[in-house]
Order: sequence, then C-alpha cells, then structure tokens
Amino acid sequence: MGERLMFTESLTQFGRRSFAKLAAAGAVMALTGTGALAQDDAANFYEGKTVTIYVGFSPGGGYDLYGRLAADFLGDHIPGNPTVIVENMPGAGGRRAAQFLYQAAPQDGTALSVIVQSIALDSATGAIPGDLDASEFNAIGRLTANYEMGIVWHEMPVKSFEDAKVHEIAFGSTGAGSASYFVPKMLNDIEGTKFNVIAGYRGTSASTLAMEQGEIDAAMIGLAGLRASRPDWLPDGTAVPIWQLAVEPHPDFPDVPAVGQLGNTDADKEMLRLVAGAASVGRSLVTTPNVPAERVEILRTAFDEMLQDADFQAAVTQRNQEIDPATGAELQQIIADQMNVSDAAIEQIRGYLVAE
Repeated sequence: MGERLMFTESLTQFGRRSFAKLAAAGAVMALTGTGALAQDDAANFYEGKTVTIYVGFSPGGGYDLYGRLAADFLGDHIPGNPTVIVENMPGAGGRRAAQFLYQAAPQDGTALSVIVQSIALDSATGAIPGDLDASEFNAIGRLTANYEMGIVWHEMPVKSFEDAKVHEIAFGSTGAGSASYFVPKMLNDIEGTKFNVIAGYRGTSASTLAMEQGEIDAAMIGLAGLRASRPDWLPDGTAVPIWQLAVEPHPDFPDVPAVGQLGNTDADKEMLRLVAGAASVGRSLVTTPNVPAERVEILRTAFDEMLQDADFQAAVTQRNQEIDPATGAELQQIIADQMNVSDAAIEQIRGYLVAE
C-alpha cells in the first residue's frame, strides 16, 4: 500500500463527512412533507431509465477506467436501479464531451460525465465554445484527485526535469487546447525545456502505445490511470516521471517537480498554479445544468453510498485504482474556487490554447 493512497483511511474520512451530511439532510426532509414527496417523485423517475456516463477520451485511459468503475456500481444505489452505461466521446482534449453535456445532453439527471479535470480553467478562458460556465454543472462527487505525470521513455537520456532542458523530447499530445499540449509549451517558455509537442493522439491509451512503439519519447499521463493500466512502468523504470501537474508533489514522488511550484516571476507562478490546480478535480462525476435539485441529491447520495459498497471497494483493489473522494458539495466548491482567477493570468494562458 506504500505506493498507493490509503483507500480505507480516505474512505473512512469521507464516510464521517458523508454520514453527517446525510443525517442532516434526512432531518430536513422529515420536517418538510413536500420535500419528501419531491424525493419520491425523483426516485421513481429513474426506474426503467438508462443513465449514460460520457467520457471525453478514448477507451483504456484514466477517465475511461474511472467512468467504467462508476458505471459498474452507481446504478445499484440509485432508486429504481437504472442501467448505467459508458459512452466514449473523444475530441478536443475532453472538451467535446463537456460541451455536449452542457448544451445538448438531456438536462434531466440521466446524462453524467467524468468531466475533463481542467473544466474550470477551460471555462474561465473560453476554451470551450458556447459560453460554457463550469459552475453550472451539478457536481456529483470526486472519485480521486489526479496527478498528471510528465513521463519519459526509459531509452531516452532524460532522467530528470533538468535533463529536459538539454535534450529535445518528442512529446505526444491529444491536441491544441489540451493540457498535454499547452503545459509542455509553457514549460519550454518559462523553464527552458525542449519539448517538441506532437498533437493528434486520441487519449492516454494512444499515447502510451505510441511510446511503446517508439513514435514519441514522452507523454502526460494521469498517475491513477497509469498505475491501473501499466502498473509496472514507474516501479521498474520503464517510464521516468520528470514533472507532475499539481500544486504540490504527490507523496510518492516528493522529488519530482510540481508544475505549480515552478516559475521565476510572480506572473509565471500564478499562471502555472492555475494550470496545476486541475489535479484537485481529477476524476469526478458531474451532471448537466438544470437538473431538479431533488435528482441531484439522489445522485449525490448514490455516489456516497457507492463508495461505502464492499463490492465497489473490492473492485478498486482488484483493478489497482486509487480513491481520494470528495462529496458533490465539496467538488462544487472546488470548481467555483478555480474559476476565481485574475484576468491577467487568463489572458496569458489563452495564448497557449491555440495551435502554432
């Protein structure tokens, strides 16, 4: 367990928060007959329905793995036991699915998404067409925080972040606007690294395969997804982490520079901290705007109960996945806080969101 977050500890902490919240909610509902009736109507709504979890990346990557984990268990805890399925909708670094969820998906609580973790920054910078306001999504809960690791293939003469300032590195990216595109470019400009960003890979599974086949030298991959899909890569040195997209280093990698701690000027530091903050959204479930409040609460309660499910916990262990949960209310606040950024930092970041 030394290399993984302690599932039991984090879940126990979550449980105390969750049960206190559920108890308070229950007391309120007991005092409001109309509220209880609304809950009954919302519960009946899901019977016979299909709930779709949209994943903005191709199968096999970190978003997909967590989407399928939720799909396997969430329906058991939603009244009416709807069928829960996953639909992959890759494109634009996860933004295509976010835009679909915001503008086109049913606004009734049957459409969810493992939302791209940069959703707050994408919204603040206008990176997603259609004036998308990330704060209007209804947060259901976070499965895990996610540290995106900049990893280099072991055959490269690059074993540290400093080495990346000496050697040119072919860096695989999903495309313009994605963090895998603009973060290495920021690091080139601010820290003097020599990443040659190659766009067009459809998600992390495509990037990892490209590394294995020698097409690229490096990629940015979520730590949780990497440990689940390629559990030996980091322990045996197949891939070498040289930076991590986070405000502070992951406890297992204290000596790998965190992007949020880099930068030489105050402006650069603010910009990098904003970009790195996406790690706290990680792999999270949200539903569309305009969902009735009673249904949002049903989904949040189902999410909380799923985390306590012994079968869910066993699946997490079996699949080598990490869990670092946050409640729906906590996730809602995380997204809102991340959108509270300075205009100057937003303008700087916008310059990195377009292809050269």
